[in-house]
Amino acid sequence: MALESYRTFTRRGLEPLVPWLIAAIATSGLYFGRSVLIPIILAVLLSFLLTPIVAGLRRAKLPRSAAVVVAVLLALGGIATTSAVIVSQASTLSKNAPLYSERIADKAANLKAGVQHRFGFLLSESRSGGSGSREASRARREGVRALTTAPPSGAVAVEVHDAPLTAFQEMEAYIVPALAPIETALIVIIVAIFILFQKEDLRDRLIRLMGAADLHRTTLALDDGAKRLSRYFLSQFMVNFGFGSVIWVGLFMLGVPSPGLWGILAGLLRFIPYVGTLIAVVGPLALAAAVDPGWAMVIWVVLLFAVVEPIVGYVIEPLLYGHSTGLSPFSVVIAALFWTWLWGPLGLVLAMPLTLMLVVLGRHIPAFEVFDILLGDRPALSPAETFYQRALAGHPDEAIEYAEDLLETQTLATYYDDVVLGGLRLAAAAVDRGVVKRSALRSICDTTLKVLDALADHEDAEDPDAGLSPTDKEPSGSLDGHKCDDLSGRSVVCFPGRGPLDAAVAAMMTQLLHRAGCQVREQSRDPTQSDNPAGLEQGEADAVCILGLFDERSFRRLKPLMQREGRAATLIGVHRIADATATAGKIEGVLPSLAAVCDAVSRAAKTPG
Repeated sequence: MALESYRTFTRRGLEPLVPWLIAAIATSGLYFGRSVLIPIILAVLLSFLLTPIVAGLRRAKLPRSAAVVVAVLLALGGIATTSAVIVSQASTLSKNAPLYSERIADKAANLKAGVQHRFGFLLSESRSGGSGSREASRARREGVRALTTAPPSGAVAVEVHDAPLTAFQEMEAYIVPALAPIETALIVIIVAIFILFQKEDLRDRLIRLMGAADLHRTTLALDDGAKRLSRYFLSQFMVNFGFGSVIWVGLFMLGVPSPGLWGILAGLLRFIPYVGTLIAVVGPLALAAAVDPGWAMVIWVVLLFAVVEPIVGYVIEPLLYGHSTGLSPFSVVIAALFWTWLWGPLGLVLAMPLTLMLVVLGRHIPAFEVFDILLGDRPALSPAETFYQRALAGHPDEAIEYAEDLLETQTLATYYDDVVLGGLRLAAAAVDRGVVKRSALRSICDTTLKVLDALADHEDAEDPDAGLSPTDKEPSGSLDGHKCDDLSGRSVVCFPGRGPLDAAVAAMMTQLLHRAGCQVREQSRDPTQSDNPAGLEQGEADAVCILGLFDERSFRRLKPLMQREGRAATLIGVHRIADATATAGKIEGVLPSLAAVCDAVSRAAKTPG
């Protein structure tokens, strides 16, 4: 017994550590296995880029082998050309680097002198206070110079020179450093060729590995994810290729040294959203400052990037594949830092594709869902869940701000029906499960009433279907495109039920009826009180609504009240659960939504007493 208790205690204590242990093992594997993993990942990305090309050649009646060979040759040509440009311009840049560094130092000194000349009065006091320390520092420098300057003597200087390199040694010095990237490139090409040849077989093996229980869904998910990634990577590659080409030409026209190198780097770094272009502009700016005696070239370089990037990002990309990358801005920055720390500069370039692949896997495969939740740009909570969380935390300001964002694309009635009512149902369900105390519903109701009060004067945007005939309008289950008939001159009495959330439901329905021109009287929770104003007695009302979130038990408690009502049509509020089709026949009068209540009020108002 004691041993079993110890095992249970140990298991419960270690369970929270399991995800962290898995993350640590995976990170260690990625770091120590980078020499093997990087070529494989590059090959996978290259296969994603070449898959649309191979598919296009296959549609042109080329055999698979010929299509793969043509696509790989195109890739090899592009890689060879890019490498030649980078090596050539980088060597030229390295030869002139000392000259550029001297010019940058001189310009920095001139800039510092200009700043001191213009703003020296701000430093006058600090200068006077620090004159003694500067004199002491100058004396120390002169003393060190005197000690290190030896007087001339008759000693003979001895110089040691290395033996001249043989032809084989010189060849080795040039070839050996180039073997590593050539080896990596060959591995990438070979693996990519096998992936392109065996794409379907690899997909089937991945499906078997994931489990073939739901073969149809898994196949659709993998095919959809692969097609989306292929289209995105190819489109992104073409856009970044064009961006780098424009930067290349622009820097060449401005006279910036090594424009091809900076154009290629700009295209590669642009795979990193938000920060890639900022990193790419640093090198051209430094060289522009070194080459130009003034600051005109620096300004033109800034303008070049400031004009080209917005055009590409906000005009060309949305037209091609949409602006969204599927990643949140925060996750992009974190991914760039993580992969750079893990794999260096190459990891910075691969950060965006790798993270996007993880997010796509998370959207289709439950085992990887954590990546979609943490790194994706989709909301972590549904609108109803978000409202419930704000109300549960007692944050009406956040709920109002979120509502204003949603109301830019939907009507207030839809927001009430889908979001607020959905959130209240979640709260009621949480109480039923015992995870939330019933006393918390009062606070949720108060927060909801504050939100409703803030949105009382909201005006919906113009209905796009306003000019259409009723037969041309799209049907809708909510109040989008659905409006109550003109109820001017009609009267309705609204009673909230006895539940802790019923007052919020009654307040929503009252607002919607007011917007329809109906004269609404809100009664207290005790409908037996006789405080109705003249002209709006229950017997004279066109309809009586008892509003709230009802189930079968709470409905039975309201039956005596319904029997006491006079000639006015009596309506009940909405179901406590969203999917009430199973109980709709048992609870007559309990409607599934606010839209249904609005329709019922409209019909009751047209029915003669």
